[in-house]
Amino acid sequence: MAIQFMMDKEIQAASREIRAKLKTAKNPLIVSHIRPDGDAIASVIGLGLCLTDAGKKCQMVLSDGIPAKFRFLEGSQHIQKKMEPGYDLVVAMDCSDQKRMGEVFATLAVDINIDHHITNERFAKTNLVVPSEPATAAILTRFLPEWGFVLSQPVANALLTGILTDTIGFRTSNVSADSLRQAAQLIDAGADLNGAYERALVYQSFSASLLWGLALSRLQRKGKLAWTSITLEDRKNAGYSGRDDADLTNLLSAIENTEIAILFNVQNDCKIKVSWRSNAGIDVSQIAQRFGGGGHPPASGAEINGSLQEVEEMVLKVSNQYLKVQKSKGEY
Repeated sequence: MAIQFMMDKEIQAASREIRAKLKTAKNPLIVSHIRPDGDAIASVIGLGLCLTDAGKKCQMVLSDGIPAKFRFLEGSQHIQKKMEPGYDLVVAMDCSDQKRMGEVFATLAVDINIDHHITNERFAKTNLVVPSEPATAAILTRFLPEWGFVLSQPVANALLTGILTDTIGFRTSNVSADSLRQAAQLIDAGADLNGAYERALVYQSFSASLLWGLALSRLQRKGKLAWTSITLEDRKNAGYSGRDDADLTNLLSAIENTEIAILFNVQNDCKIKVSWRSNAGIDVSQIAQRFGGGGHPPASGAEINGSLQEVEEMVLKVSNQYLKVQKSKGEY
C-alpha cells in the first residue's frame, strides 16, 4: 500500500519541477559527495538505474569511487570516477553544500539538489530538501513512484541499503513508523533486507579491521567527550586505500556514558575530516557549522585546515564548551 505523506508547498513545488526536469533530460549526470557513504552511493545508484530504465543515457559519478563493501549492489558497476561531456542535467544527491562534491564539481551549475541534511545550503536551481527523512534514499523511496519511475528490485535494494546505513540499522533517533513502512515497501519491491544488512553494516574487510585497531589504540575520553584519530600512517600500515573512516564513527557513537564522540580523519598534511556523533538532544551540527561544516543534529562533519594536533585542540575546546552550555541549559 502506498505511503501517505503531508507535504508543504515548497516540497510539492520542488517535486513537480524535478519530475519535469527528469522527464525532459536525455543525458543526466548524477553526482554525490567525496568519501561517499552508503546513502550517497545508494541514492546515486537508485536514481541512476531508474533513469537508465527509462531510456536515458545516465552518468553516475563518484569522484572517490565506490568502496568494496558496496559493490554487491546491482548498478555499482556503472559508477564512474570522472564525468564525461554531453550531459544536459546535473543532479546532486545527499550533499549539504557544493563543496562536499569535491573540487571537480565545485563550480558546476547544479540543476537539482536532493538531500536530507538540515544544514543544506540550497545551492541548486531546484532544491528538494527534507530534513525529517532519515536518509536521501528515503526521499527517493517517497518520490520516485510519484515521478513516474518503477521501484525495480535493484533500485529497491539500493534504496533500502541507503536507509539502513544512514540509520545504522534503524537505530538513529530520526527513525519513525514511516521509515519502517518505507522499508517494508522496498522489501515488497524485492529488496533483500538480510543481505543488505549483512553486507552494508556487518561485513568488514581485514584492512578496515586493522585500521580500526590502530585508531582505537589512541581512543581517549574526558568527561562526556570521547575521541580518536585515523592518520596517514594508519592507512598505510593497515593497507586501507580509502579516505573514509571505514564506519569507525558508528562504533564510537556506541560508547557508554559519552555525549559526543569525535573522529579526526587525516586527509593530508594540512586537512583533517572531523566527524561528530552525539546522543539524542545534543545538536552537533551547531558545532560543525562553526568550522564550515554541517549535517544532522546527531551526526555532522567538517573539513578543517591545519595539522592533526592543531585541529584536535580547536575542536575539543569548542566541543567541550558546547557541552558545558548544554548542561547549563539542562539538555543532558
